[in-house]
Amino acid sequence: MRLPRSRALPAAALAGVLTLAACGGSDDDGSGEAVGGDGALSACPATVVLQTNWFPEPEHAAAYQLIDHDRAEPNPDNGIYSGPAVADDRVTVEIRAGGPFIGFQTNSALLYTDPDILLGMVDTDESVRLSAELPTRAVVTPLQITPQILLWDPEKYDFGSFEEIADSDATVLYFEGQTYMDYLVQQGWVRQDQLDGSFDGALTRLVLGEDVVMQGYVTQEPWRLVNDTPEFAREIDFLSLDDAGYRIYPSAWAGIPETVEENSDCLAQLVPLLQQGQVDYMADPEPVNTAISDYLTDIDQFFQITPERADAITDSLNDDGIVADGPDGVLGSFDPDRMSEMTDLLTGVFADLDVELADGLTPEDLYTNEFIDESISYDPAQFVSPSGR
Repeated sequence: MRLPRSRALPAAALAGVLTLAACGGSDDDGSGEAVGGDGALSACPATVVLQTNWFPEPEHAAAYQLIDHDRAEPNPDNGIYSGPAVADDRVTVEIRAGGPFIGFQTNSALLYTDPDILLGMVDTDESVRLSAELPTRAVVTPLQITPQILLWDPEKYDFGSFEEIADSDATVLYFEGQTYMDYLVQQGWVRQDQLDGSFDGALTRLVLGEDVVMQGYVTQEPWRLVNDTPEFAREIDFLSLDDAGYRIYPSAWAGIPETVEENSDCLAQLVPLLQQGQVDYMADPEPVNTAISDYLTDIDQFFQITPERADAITDSLNDDGIVADGPDGVLGSFDPDRMSEMTDLLTGVFADLDVELADGLTPEDLYTNEFIDESISYDPAQFVSPSGR
């Protein structure tokens, strides 16, 4: 279970990351000169810095697939995993962990305080919410739908829709400040008096048999509750936020609009590699899953992923449609109609919350398909489960 990024005011977020941004990371400026030559990343700087939104996990595989793991140099203390790019070893790819390594701040804020970072993972709702002061533009989305779910014990409830949650006596346990919950309340699918924003990622209240519905990720909690929680050890039921019409693009790779424009030649090379990296990972996840599992062991904090759990996450990425082509048959592209719908939906959500957005915000302000290689697609029929299920 990931912990939330801060939903503090942008000014506070900026102040909070000034020190963090100065602590560690590469000595190279991400806006530096291109390495040149005729390599696959010749238009990129010597170090390409990618900021993730949590501890290393298989959901970040497109980035980790870029690195030659045999020559990687993990820095577990600072949450930095770097190494030469497989496609062009003159370029070092540096992947930075999020969560506690960045003080649980938003990647949008970090992009504005640390010029080393070329791209960071930014959800669509974050991009809309911070569009006035910290605008970002997404350039590729390895994940097609959000893995976010609401889950419950089927021995307690038998929900067939979100509306039925609102009609129940269940306490809805979640991380305070999550925009999707504001949306569900506004739709009347969860009652305000049901909400408990004190969730800390622990599954204890569900396991103890309390009358709760809790937030989770389809890639993580269903497997954990069967295989990693012996006192529960059974399947749960859930509803997907995507099925509720909350169709954000999760963890899309985004940059400051000016940075995207200034680094367009680099992104024209990097984005297709991220697309292909996701496809290649799904075909052979073992090297990345092993690297991530070993790296988390070295980090030695509360979030760990065993090889078995990593395999289950990979299965979910395929089986639950998290990794999939868009309507255009391309992996990594943004659907203009969907972005238009989500921009309208989120504008309405934030209007009710009195959140100031960018004047005249349009979907095109939030994303671009300019760098997408339309020849790259993913065929789930070719997927072979790493868990052997």
